[in-house]
Amino acid sequence: MKLQTKITIGIIPLVLCSLFVLGLWSMKKTGENLHQSAFLYMDTIIDSYMQDIDRHHDLLKTNGLNAIPSFVAAYQNQVFAAGRAMKIADTSHLFIMDGQGELVFCSKENSGQNMEPVWGPVARAVIKGKLSSVDNDGHVYDDDIETMYVVRVFSPWNWVVFFAMDHEVLHAAERQIQMATTGIAVGSAGLLILIILLMLRRFFVNPVRTIGRAASAIAKGRQVDRIDVRSKDELGDLARHMEAMSAAIQQQQAEIIKANQELEQRVKERTRDLETALSEIKTLRGIIPICSHCKKIRDDDGYWNQLETYIRDHSEAQLSHGICRECAKKYYPDLDLYDDDTLGE
Repeated sequence: MKLQTKITIGIIPLVLCSLFVLGLWSMKKTGENLHQSAFLYMDTIIDSYMQDIDRHHDLLKTNGLNAIPSFVAAYQNQVFAAGRAMKIADTSHLFIMDGQGELVFCSKENSGQNMEPVWGPVARAVIKGKLSSVDNDGHVYDDDIETMYVVRVFSPWNWVVFFAMDHEVLHAAERQIQMATTGIAVGSAGLLILIILLMLRRFFVNPVRTIGRAASAIAKGRQVDRIDVRSKDELGDLARHMEAMSAAIQQQQAEIIKANQELEQRVKERTRDLETALSEIKTLRGIIPICSHCKKIRDDDGYWNQLETYIRDHSEAQLSHGICRECAKKYYPDLDLYDDDTLGE
């Protein structure tokens, strides 16, 4: 397995794990922000509506009409009309219940059916201050009812004013955000892994391969003057050391070649000297067995050879046959082979 593959296998799980944790955290924060934004929107709507209710009640009170039921009903109808005219989301609605949990008004006509069994207990609990899920700002979220809502109490008319929103809307938004977050995380993971691989290849793998090729060339005895790794890090230092090592090896090889050549030259000279000396000193040495009568010489194999044959085979001398004066007079007395004048020569 190559080094780049090993590093990639080690990095990918870390990248994916980091992105997974980051994705979970971002989705959690997004969900919290969605709920906060939804409640802020609902607060804004219901507070605006409560201001309209307060304004109509103040008009009644200022004009002294708050004790006349017909005028109170007329002003309340104006409040209901204002509630229907408000620009709110399609999945949300305003409604009012009295202290006994009976429906007084709903901004959506078809939504008023069967609301009292669900919202009546909530309204009575709000009036009595017994609903534990009501926070200090009047925000209410009851998990038993799959709806987000905020509530305000208008005591002069004994009203409990609700603004509710379908919780499924937030779920749908959360799912969309989760899908988008997942897509972004996958894309980011792929891009990050690609960037890491490219950086590894450029700043680590390629220099290692270049140094490896240089090391292979040095091992084969080739000279490497320059390694194309110029980074100011450990790999760059290694490349410089290998360049110095290659130069030192080449210098040593040159010195060895020169020394071998000189040695070969000296060996040749010594060989010539020895050959010359051997050619000059090839003489007979030691005790040579010779017959005391016929003067034959016994060789190493035990054979008796003529004197001239033995000398010829065991030395560089070449014999030529002649006859001395004594033998000439003895064996050829009738021939005058030697002049008397040259007898002493």
